[in-house]
Amino acid sequence: PKSKYKRTHPLTWKICRIVHRGGHLERFIVGRQFLVVVVIFLMNMMGEAKTGANPLNLPKWINDIFLGNSLAIIITTIDVGQLPAQVNAAVAMLDFIQNYIMLATVYVSLAIELSGLLHCVYLVQFLFNRLAFASGSTEDVDTANKQPQQTTLQMAAFWARVLLSLIILGFAFAVTIQALLLGKSGMGDGVSPLLSIVMFFIMLTIVGLMEGMQIAAFALMNTPEEELLTKSPMAHRNAKLILEGKNLQSFLVGRQIFVASLMFIVARIATIELQEGDENIFGVSNGLQSFLDTGLLGAIMLTVGSLIFRVLASSYPVMFMSNPVLFVIIKACLLLETTGVCSASWLIAIAMRSLFRLKADHMYLDADFVESADEDKPKGEEEAIGKPQMKRGPSLRSRFSKQKSSRAGSVVLSSRELCTNDKDLDSLGLDDLDDTVERHHSSFLRNSRFSAVISTRDIAVLMDEIGPEYGKADGEEEDSLDEENAYGNYQIM
Repeated sequence: PKSKYKRTHPLTWKICRIVHRGGHLERFIVGRQFLVVVVIFLMNMMGEAKTGANPLNLPKWINDIFLGNSLAIIITTIDVGQLPAQVNAAVAMLDFIQNYIMLATVYVSLAIELSGLLHCVYLVQFLFNRLAFASGSTEDVDTANKQPQQTTLQMAAFWARVLLSLIILGFAFAVTIQALLLGKSGMGDGVSPLLSIVMFFIMLTIVGLMEGMQIAAFALMNTPEEELLTKSPMAHRNAKLILEGKNLQSFLVGRQIFVASLMFIVARIATIELQEGDENIFGVSNGLQSFLDTGLLGAIMLTVGSLIFRVLASSYPVMFMSNPVLFVIIKACLLLETTGVCSASWLIAIAMRSLFRLKADHMYLDADFVESADEDKPKGEEEAIGKPQMKRGPSLRSRFSKQKSSRAGSVVLSSRELCTNDKDLDSLGLDDLDDTVERHHSSFLRNSRFSAVISTRDIAVLMDEIGPEYGKADGEEEDSLDEENAYGNYQIM
């Protein structure tokens, strides 16, 4: 239970208590999604090079690629900021969030959701709940019925924020489209206004598709192959391409690079560039125009769009994966990862893990391990080494195996081996660099599974998978939360 790390990681315990209380987890996911996009937009503002800048006196064509097209800031963000953190957080969760920055992030994310800025996403939730009632989907209907009744004041405040969110979203689209029509966006010279608008919405759609693919892919891992083939051959083809061999690791890495790159591009397009003497957009004041010039309204559009696609993928994974466009996107992600453009992130992750002295979670939760029933090993050796792994249940095929130590292990999902197995890793030796990098690939896959949640149902399935490993053993009661708070007043699903 959480009391196991209450003394060793008091801040982690506090953060988990806050996020796991009531419907906070879903709300945190919504606020965090916007926070991630805003950080990308701010980094684009701060890292954008001035016209003619050439700090290293590089040839013009190299300078144009890395500075003129913001490739340098994109690679730096992914290699240094995103991938290493996700890799280390997957196996050192307790140490990773044991700091006040993470606590502040939780409060800020919840405050963003509370502000109502993104409440229009809940309209999608409302529509999907209605569809669940109409279609007679027992699971979705039961989930919706468990939500407590709200008071008149709560309902009024909720729908007022939904209306405010719709107004802000509409204004954001209007400003961005007007800037594109006037040629005052960051799209660049020589691109027609109509083509600019089409490209902008295509990029928003691709980001949304890639956000949803991660959720849909993990959701379909629990679907038997024959059943999926019967329901949708196209969904089966896409899922098979992602899950075949080690493709899932490559896809997730390539997807991360692709999404981050598109976010920077959208941030650049949404930035308004008015020349001296140009009239303000819609005649707004100079102060408001200065804010519009930052392009942060684009962060709202991008966040709402990605959340809608995530909700759609969570609710209808088969239908989502039946899109033939996804096959092309998956191929592009696999090709992008093959280039090795972000391979340095694995070495940076190793360095960060040593620098910040991050320890694997099992070093604090060792009592929760389940010893491997390997009859071939002598009993003494089995007790000394022990292969910690998840308990398997008949209803869920997706399972994670624990790591033997902070330097070894593999991830197995839905009976598919996704990396080198434990025997192969043991034969490589603990100091083998390739071995270490391979395990970091596995850590990133674990992190992707943990983040592939958007609804209460997704979170419940995930908690069933990782419960025995992180905070809840079989037959053990969870933290005392009444049934009403367990669902919150409203959530995405």
